[in-house]
Amino acid sequence: MTQQPGPGRQVQIAQIATEYYLHGKTRVEIAEETGLSRFKIGRLLDEAVEAGIVRFEIASTTGVDLALSVKVKERFDLEHAVVASVPVDSDSAMQEGLGRAAAALLAEILTDDDVLGLTSGRTLNAMARAMHGLPCRNVVQLAGIAGPLQQSGLEVIRRISAFDGVRPWPIYASLVMSDTQAADGARRQPDVRQAFDQFKRVSVAVGAVGSWVPRNSLMMENPALSESDRKKLIARGVVAEFAATLVTDSGEVIHDLESRCLAISENQLRTVPTRIAVAGGPSKSRAIRAVLTSGLVNSLVTDSATAERLLAV
Repeated sequence: MTQQPGPGRQVQIAQIATEYYLHGKTRVEIAEETGLSRFKIGRLLDEAVEAGIVRFEIASTTGVDLALSVKVKERFDLEHAVVASVPVDSDSAMQEGLGRAAAALLAEILTDDDVLGLTSGRTLNAMARAMHGLPCRNVVQLAGIAGPLQQSGLEVIRRISAFDGVRPWPIYASLVMSDTQAADGARRQPDVRQAFDQFKRVSVAVGAVGSWVPRNSLMMENPALSESDRKKLIARGVVAEFAATLVTDSGEVIHDLESRCLAISENQLRTVPTRIAVAGGPSKSRAIRAVLTSGLVNSLVTDSATAERLLAV
């Protein structure tokens, strides 16, 4: 344990630290004023930190937990990690807070040359509501309609395409079809084919994370999925999905449903440079970890309580 300096030395250290940190003087200037060498000034500044006389705090003024964001980014080797400070740890409280955080991140990283891809979800709708414009011109729906229309990717696209100059590429079809033949037929439709043709251009993909265990997924509630389908997939280990790609706890991708889905494929998704999951809340923690483990995403927007759970394991 470092021995604490006496009161006289503490005053000397505080004086030097005040001139350096608060008044912006250089070590050379302080040395000239005090008659001490600049090396002595450096040792006193180091001692100021070691003795706790000077303390540093990294703070955010935008509702982002910076310390947790850094930990999550480093732990999961992410391109972007934004941990929003959401006061209540519930699924419903997540949507507006995470939506605002995701909207702010997109406003920061998108350029005019980007093509934005989006899935469905309540949180992404909150994100769309929080956006005041879009730096890029093209927005592509990455998966068909899942859940109620007002929560679907189509609704997210509709909100964002209302901005001036934005060109939408929607998919006017259900995410999951009754069988492979029906899905193949839907893919041949001109509007669907045009959206699918844009997948290779997407440079930033943003999607919600669906949880299958516990059950909190718009895709899982699709009427084309029977209860037998759900039970078989869960028996195969499916715990989550991102952009209709199903994953297990170990990050393994389960392809059983792929031929029936109108969505970007796993291989196409992995070629997108920036892939952002926007999700949080107690029912999504296991699913988020599975999606991170799979490598389907390389960026995350989540809440502080979920970040703590992710880091705890």
